[in-house]
Amino acid sequence: MVYNGDEVSALVVDFGSYTTRAGYAGEDCPRIVTPSFYGYTETSEGESSNTNGTGGEDVVMDGEQEKTVGNTQQKTRKYYVGDDGVGVWRQGMEVGNFMQDGVVNDPEPASRLLDHILHDRLGVDPTEHPLMITEPAWNTPKARELMTEMVFEGEKMPALYFGSAGVLSAFAAGKPTALVLDVGYANSSAVPIVDGYALRAGTMRQPLGSQLLISQLHSHFKNPSSTRSFPLSLSSRHLIQKRDPQPDPGLQPKPLFREDRLSNTTESWRSWSENGVIEQWKESCTEIVNYKGFDFQTAKDLPQVLYEFPDGYHQYFGEERYRFTEMLFDPKNYFNQSIEPPATLRATTNTDHSHSLKDLVSLSQLVHDSIMSCDVDVRAALLQNIVVVGNTSLTRGLIERLDVELAALMPSQKIKIHSPTIPFERKYASWVGGSVLASLGTFHQLWVTKDEYEEHGMNIVHQRCK
Repeated sequence: MVYNGDEVSALVVDFGSYTTRAGYAGEDCPRIVTPSFYGYTETSEGESSNTNGTGGEDVVMDGEQEKTVGNTQQKTRKYYVGDDGVGVWRQGMEVGNFMQDGVVNDPEPASRLLDHILHDRLGVDPTEHPLMITEPAWNTPKARELMTEMVFEGEKMPALYFGSAGVLSAFAAGKPTALVLDVGYANSSAVPIVDGYALRAGTMRQPLGSQLLISQLHSHFKNPSSTRSFPLSLSSRHLIQKRDPQPDPGLQPKPLFREDRLSNTTESWRSWSENGVIEQWKESCTEIVNYKGFDFQTAKDLPQVLYEFPDGYHQYFGEERYRFTEMLFDPKNYFNQSIEPPATLRATTNTDHSHSLKDLVSLSQLVHDSIMSCDVDVRAALLQNIVVVGNTSLTRGLIERLDVELAALMPSQKIKIHSPTIPFERKYASWVGGSVLASLGTFHQLWVTKDEYEEHGMNIVHQRCK
């Protein structure tokens, strides 16, 4: 069996902190984009009946997966993954995320999601398709081993390969040598790629992305401001029964909530849904001042945008559109007046001493430091091939501002920024690169087959996927 070309279609899965992308190698875009967040409920075994009657096996149906643990005294955890997982309100459902700092750290829900993607969404027989998984440049051996077991022992897939997300993003842009700036949900990272290989010496990252931006916006909206005398509810449509349209912008809304759901909603699901409301506002409204930076005096003259929240509150937003995105380019001044970051982010920075919130630098400084950490012979090539990807990089004005600041940092250098104009090519760059690489006729020799894994163990995976 040849794992490329028309004989067998390879599959590509890109686990991200916010969404997971999956599809067939050789296609232009992923067929499936599903949340990396998952829902779960826990009940005592005596309280729920096992639907397959076997007492200890997994039940798979439309993204719902149940696992019974041991004796009757222990609890049953039922997982809800995919689009119908966290996106559907359920009584007492908690919300989690199997990604931390861009790395898969909880294999149980990750394997549930992979199983859901392969069987329920793609409808394939996993034993007939090799799989490419993208991984960040700082992926840990433990995380890689967990995913290898998930693929070979859980799904019985015939072959596997781990592709570096930075390298794949460079391939998607058609550049074997490039500096890949990935501005995502949990991290911003700069990865120098030379002749198709990521340079560890120049790889840098920091917890600067949508997650931190949303936490700042959450605090802003949940408290009264100079233009608003009341806090916003940020309630999602799942909890609202009816709302009355407000005649004028800025008036306090009076929606009718679903009382039957309010008392049975967990704090984690409420937080996730509120962050989703803020994410939609961020996608629609935020912009970056692309010349000399944000200034409260001139912010009053910047264009405003009318936006309506699910509870009916609508307003013309002005300086908020620009003030919070300024953290991407002026984080130190921003955090002087900032609130506490989310707990998950604090845990990440506390365990990784390579960066902390106090040491955050701007995106332009991150690119500068990454290039200066590389050999002097490759700096010119990297500066002329800066590839900007990631969902947060779609913020209006980001590329222009990055160009201006890099020119100020390195005035004597020739700088060229490449950023795909089609949004999905920028959002799913690493998946697109994996699709290109796994479909090449010469790639078949790189696959780690299940037979090799069983013969040589985990070492063959580490040796082959560098």
